[in-house]
Amino acid sequence: MTNEKNKQNEDTQNTPPEDAKIVGKKSSDTIDKMAEGAKKASQKAEVAIDSIKEGTKKAGEKAEVVFENVAEGAKKAGEKASDVVGNILTGMKKVGDKATDAVEVFEIKREISQLENANEKIAPQIGNAVLALYLEKKIKDPTLTAFCKEIEKNNKLIEKKKAQIETIKESEAE
Repeated sequence: MTNEKNKQNEDTQNTPPEDAKIVGKKSSDTIDKMAEGAKKASQKAEVAIDSIKEGTKKAGEKAEVVFENVAEGAKKAGEKASDVVGNILTGMKKVGDKATDAVEVFEIKREISQLENANEKIAPQIGNAVLALYLEKKIKDPTLTAFCKEIEKNNKLIEKKKAQIETIKESEAE
């Protein structure tokens, strides 16, 4: 009987009970499902990585375009700044030219004023020369003769006024 019990024990060990078979089967199914899930997750991760790579590539291309646009904008800004500086320099040159012109005009006006002053000094001399010629009866022009007669008349009145002043001064002295 011991042999028979041993054999029975041996059969029991070699043939697992039905519950153990079910648990084994479920474990195997679970492991298969986990492997399948891991495979799907790996595939999804691979797709995600590819998407990230593609997005990174596109972002790099867009960044390159942005940098090119920034470089072009900076170039244009530099050109505009150059134009502005050029306009400022042109304006400054015009201001300088106008200032030079103003100084030149001022100098010419000063010279004109000096000439006018010289004429004002000469004019009485001409009058005196014409009057002297009138008194010598050498002036024939009627306009000059009329002026000279007016001056002669005024000079006679001046002499009378001076005589009046002398008479008043003499009467005060007495």
